Amino acid sequence: IVAELYMPIHISFATKADSLKDIKRIYSKDKGFGECREFLNEYDLMNIEHIPVESTAKAAILASQDKDSAAICSHIAAKLYGVPVMFENIEDVHDNTTRFVILSDFKNAISGDDKTSILAKLKDANEAGSLVHFLSDFDAAKINLSKIESRPSKESGGFGYWFYIDFYGHIDEERVQKVIEKHTNEVTWLGSYVKGED
Repeated sequence: IVAELYMPIHISFATKADSLKDIKRIYSKDKGFGECREFLNEYDLMNIEHIPVESTAKAAILASQDKDSAAICSHIAAKLYGVPVMFENIEDVHDNTTRFVILSDFKNAISGDDKTSILAKLKDANEAGSLVHFLSDFDAAKINLSKIESRPSKESGGFGYWFYIDFYGHIDEERVQKVIEKHTNEVTWLGSYVKGED
């Protein structure tokens, strides 16, 4: 990861139908339906068939092929696939943002306003307190965590967990290096980059 970018998310309702009463189905990513409940209720669209698809771009593609359908998607996806936007900014929360990251094999220099992302796979993950012990090293080094998220992983002896962690600081800072070196066999560095503005 060499950069992060926070972008505002605005959702559109796109369809080739002439009116709302002609729409028989709505496509979107599962989260898209949940993020637009107020709109769907206001226009009596909750009882129409909602079909979850893998992305809002896919929703726009499907709506472009069927005049009786609509898509909950970005205005960019609607434009890209030729589906007219009937309503814009239909999201319930108007200040939503999504974080995007840029991947490269390039390594950033220390900027003084950095964030680092790592994956941690604790070797003693099934022992009580293993995560607390791991994180206490960050606390002792005065490294502030901004995110920690667990994901299950298949192990030869059952299931374990990976932890995705973001923290403030750069991999080349001495205090960060000391913590990472202590856990060399448990940590995969994903990148250090200038903090994005959210």
